[in-house]
Amino acid sequence: MKKILMIMALLSLSQFTFSCDEACKRAKAEAANNVKFASYLNAKYCKSTGVDFLIQGRKSLQSYKDKQLPTAHRGGAKNIRNFILQRKDWLQECDNYLQLTDQGRVFRDKDSTDKIIAAMSGTADALEKIMKRPQAEVESLELVTAPAASKFDDLFKLVDAQYLELQRRGLL
Repeated sequence: MKKILMIMALLSLSQFTFSCDEACKRAKAEAANNVKFASYLNAKYCKSTGVDFLIQGRKSLQSYKDKQLPTAHRGGAKNIRNFILQRKDWLQECDNYLQLTDQGRVFRDKDSTDKIIAAMSGTADALEKIMKRPQAEVESLELVTAPAASKFDDLFKLVDAQYLELQRRGLL
């Protein structure tokens, strides 16, 4: 009887010895990849950064597209381009962390993450073209902003698909 109790105790405790928590995964990834992660990086932070972009970032970008993009104002284009590039950097940093610690991706999978990051780059590039266009006395603002509006729409489709996927899975 003692042997059976001892075996059951060992089996129940063995799951704790073989499990690896976030700190363990972080240390393994840092050692295996010869990197040092920023102290603020963890799975919870990275997931909240992704969700924040899907919800709040999307709202900010939609507001800019609707209200400011039609004016083709260079200052506004520069500000929102910097916003997009900053969020892209944050998302890439988190995606790298999550990958190296074997905790998934910042968005659903590699394909959706890569597509959203690429769409962010494309949108930032289109805004840069608005910023750096030559001065003209008479110009059609609709023609100037059409490529950027299209890039925003592409980004919104990807972000909305990711948002709906999280809702279907009960994660939002």
